[in-house]
Amino acid sequence: MIKDILRGGVCAAIAAVTLSACSAPDTEEDARTLHRGNGQEPLTLDPHIMGGTWEYTIARDLFAGLYKRDADGLPVPDLAQTVTVSQDGLTWRFTLRETRWSDGAPVTAHDFAAGLQRMFDPATRSEVAGMMTVIENGAAVLSGDAAPDTLGVTAIDDLTLQVRLNFPAAFLPELLAPPAVPLPRHMFEVHGEDWVRPGVMVSNGAYVLSEWRSSNYIRLDANPQYEGAEALCFDTVFYYPTTDAQAAIRRVRAGELDLNSELPIQNVAALQAQFPEFVHRAPGLQTTEVMFNTVRAPFDDVRVRQGLSLAIDRRFLAEEVAGGAITPHWRAVAPAMPGLAPGLRQAYADEPMEARREQAAALLQAAGFGPGNPLRFTYNHTPGNAVFAPVLQQDWAMIAPWVSAEIIQQDSAVHYAQLRAGDFDTGFSGWVPAADPYFALFMWESQTGDMNYSRWTDPAFDAAMEAAKFALDPQERQARYGDAERMLMEETPHAFLYVGASYAFVRPEITGWTQNALGANPSRTLCRAATSGQ
Repeated sequence: MIKDILRGGVCAAIAAVTLSACSAPDTEEDARTLHRGNGQEPLTLDPHIMGGTWEYTIARDLFAGLYKRDADGLPVPDLAQTVTVSQDGLTWRFTLRETRWSDGAPVTAHDFAAGLQRMFDPATRSEVAGMMTVIENGAAVLSGDAAPDTLGVTAIDDLTLQVRLNFPAAFLPELLAPPAVPLPRHMFEVHGEDWVRPGVMVSNGAYVLSEWRSSNYIRLDANPQYEGAEALCFDTVFYYPTTDAQAAIRRVRAGELDLNSELPIQNVAALQAQFPEFVHRAPGLQTTEVMFNTVRAPFDDVRVRQGLSLAIDRRFLAEEVAGGAITPHWRAVAPAMPGLAPGLRQAYADEPMEARREQAAALLQAAGFGPGNPLRFTYNHTPGNAVFAPVLQQDWAMIAPWVSAEIIQQDSAVHYAQLRAGDFDTGFSGWVPAADPYFALFMWESQTGDMNYSRWTDPAFDAAMEAAKFALDPQERQARYGDAERMLMEETPHAFLYVGASYAFVRPEITGWTQNALGANPSRTLCRAATSGQ
């Protein structure tokens, strides 16, 4: 457990930032400053590269796209004033509202086209471009077989953007909500990749980046060019990395933070009972799993993957470790996902653990392991997953004396960088997909790239996904995604563990917070009760 952070020590550490953070706001200036605990330290604030939910939280404050998220986390038009779709569903045309970057330069359709082209450029190494290959020529650009300017996005004029698709995709708005945001070409052409540095970055959202002190805080200030800036309740927003969720909850209760974006999962029930006015919960789409590196022995053998998955006591994780705050998971897609194929569930879900351990041992012995050839491997995880790691370690050790896992805890940025690089045996991973089965399954398509941490691919899976994409009938589409999901369940490139709800811990005087599956609550929608309406 990370050492407890006492309130006085926290106040001393952040006194250089703000003296009001350690007490209730007592001046108008204090009241108009928002302090947000944000879980992890961002690896980047570049919207076309980022991949973490904690990074997207900040991006929603900095950037405005064609779409934004409403109170339910669903995409609704933002800078897209009008949207027209061709009869065949392949051509989408967006007319933009006239807006400006924070330095006064106009935001144009050319900036949106440049942003999408940059995401698909292999040199950018975007984490999420792989799920956007619905855009015409996207796969070829992402693989390096075609130039970025051949992507199916065209600026018809300064305020009209056209997007061509490979197949009809009603879920396109889910893709075009951030991170599909415009690129300030006038800054990128001068500063290149350094355009995101404090003092250089321009943005078109409600806030601009003023300061970033690594592992300490990120400061945003209101963007005077933002339409509606005069109605913002908060002039300044601070984001703090809060990897120790227990300490972050104490800081919120003490008034040092206004909110924290997550709860320590093992304490959810107690916090709900003690502080119901602080706890916000919504059904979640997040799935959490153990990723197997399927291109590294012995995890290239499906029997090893199946055996280790069988041995995990998911009910113990959910009921005993997490106190019911999570739900055991027996398939690849969260049960709350719209359009979910019905009836899929691992056959062993209701078998007793003793029988499952015997099956696991038999599978591992069939793969060549036993007393004379023990199975030794590493399991990488993050601080937020620390409570589960020793339980998984014990579950695997209970298969047989010749099975053991070494636990390695890493900072989240380092951990996910190693997953992307394929430098691991097994590792914790969590994913919050948008509200369509495609987003829960796409990462195993052959064209996805580094976001497929397991590196597992299969032409039959690709074919099932392709059939689902082109299916116009909703039931046919649902069935084809079910085919793809069934393959994942059998091949086990990952051992799904649980489905988590979306939680936050918010002081009662912060108004406008609406918990949703994606945890999308940009600062522009929030107020403090004392300043609301000013």
